[in-house]
Amino acid sequence: MSSPTFRQITVLPGVWASPGLLDRLRALSERPPLVLCEWPGGASALDRTDALLAGWKDVLGAEQLRRLPELRYVGLRATSTARVDEDYTRANGIAVSGIHHYGDTGTVEFVVEELLGHVRHRGESRGELAGRRLGLVGYGAVARGVGRVATALGMDVRFHTPTPRESSAGEPQWAPLRELLTGADLLSFHSPAYQHVVTLEELRLVPPTAFVVMTTLGLPMSEADLTAWQSGRPGGVVMDLCTASGSARDVLDLPGIQVRDLYAARTVESVRRAEDQVVDNILAALG
Repeated sequence: MSSPTFRQITVLPGVWASPGLLDRLRALSERPPLVLCEWPGGASALDRTDALLAGWKDVLGAEQLRRLPELRYVGLRATSTARVDEDYTRANGIAVSGIHHYGDTGTVEFVVEELLGHVRHRGESRGELAGRRLGLVGYGAVARGVGRVATALGMDVRFHTPTPRESSAGEPQWAPLRELLTGADLLSFHSPAYQHVVTLEELRLVPPTAFVVMTTLGLPMSEADLTAWQSGRPGGVVMDLCTASGSARDVLDLPGIQVRDLYAARTVESVRRAEDQVVDNILAALG
């Protein structure tokens, strides 16, 4: 007896599917996977697509999903479901599954690399991270990883979440947002996708020379607030392409802002982990 398969797996541009992933998908679909170069496109096979793979850049609103009358599964090569109309998928019995923690290590290493590079190679004198205060806005898995490394390097690490948290001695300590921003020598944002978590008033509490790293999906503040805050400020801001995506060019070209031409989470190892999880989720959906 043959294993269950989908009729047609369609792969959206944001998945960046490797040849190895496409080979694995062929065994899970009656037809070869349909790989779209643009979304939404005019591919005739959309009307028979019952499984859709999407990345964090792909928008899956009701308007787009209605083009897929046979759809019963959405697999995300992403953690956030912010760009999926979950009201529509629930109402139409479409299962949605994401992947988790695949890029944590790469993002942690990116943040630490930027912090080290700032104190060691980008100033007039070679400095150390030890003894400096690092503020973490958000405290998910990546922020906790950054906190562990920073603590091991001798930094004084504080983090902020909307709800206070208890920590053991020697671990990063929770702080109110205003206190965290005011006291930070270095600042790293790890807040939820596409959410503005700080205002201009709060940003102005950050010391003018503080160095800031952003690896969030989308800016963690409005473009207008970032522009007003960063204009004339001597401190630097570094962001990866996840944070910069969708922002206006004149904002990204502000003095002191550097956009690294990479996705912090994307490494050889994270791609392998992500694609393994995508396939595992499809197998689970097939039962």
